Amino acid sequence: MNPPAVLAASYLGPEGFGNDLTGLRPWPWPLAEELARGELAGLHWSLLSASDPSRFLRMDLMCRLGFMAVELLDAHFEARPAVQRDRLGVCVESFTGSLDTDIRFAQTPRPSIFAYTLPSTVIGEICIRFGFRGPVLSLVAERPGGENAGTEAAAWLATGEADLALCLSLEALNPSTARTLPLPPALAPCLWHGAALLLGREDGSPRAKPFLAGPLAAACQRWVCR
Repeated sequence: MNPPAVLAASYLGPEGFGNDLTGLRPWPWPLAEELARGELAGLHWSLLSASDPSRFLRMDLMCRLGFMAVELLDAHFEARPAVQRDRLGVCVESFTGSLDTDIRFAQTPRPSIFAYTLPSTVIGEICIRFGFRGPVLSLVAERPGGENAGTEAAAWLATGEADLALCLSLEALNPSTARTLPLPPALAPCLWHGAALLLGREDGSPRAKPFLAGPLAAACQRWVCR
């Protein structure tokens, strides 16, 4: 069986945001300076679209990054038949996970914050919005990068557990949040990012091969460069 193809790719990071159709676009000023420092409070849906999803404003940073990365794929999931979305799996990998939200909840224990103190919550939010019902998996990585998400997603396709697989690499830890508690050096704020790949079989799409910027690039190379 042929290896899976990358059908779409997206990326948000300090350098900019975009997908394999648009390439990488710079953030508007002065937001670009804030994001370069890792201050992510300015990451709003309005950067991508004029209409916010009803649940977006209450989400934590990890979920916002995941939502935006999936939306940036421009894969038109809403137009796909239900039978296809029933066979679409979602795998998320993160090094820092929900740590940003965990710290905020420890300081201000509110039910609205508690709902996001699991790194898997972003999967539920994505599946609710797009109606995905395939296998799901949340991975906590030893280091940032997301390579394991691609490997797991490809395994679903190889074993027939899913026909399409969405894999994401997400890191969202505000330095301002991290400074409020003493953290081990290994958990010091790292560069933030949201990256997504949609894996499947070649579908005749005219999309270009994904640009390989930032996280997931190494994993992506295994399927694109062949």
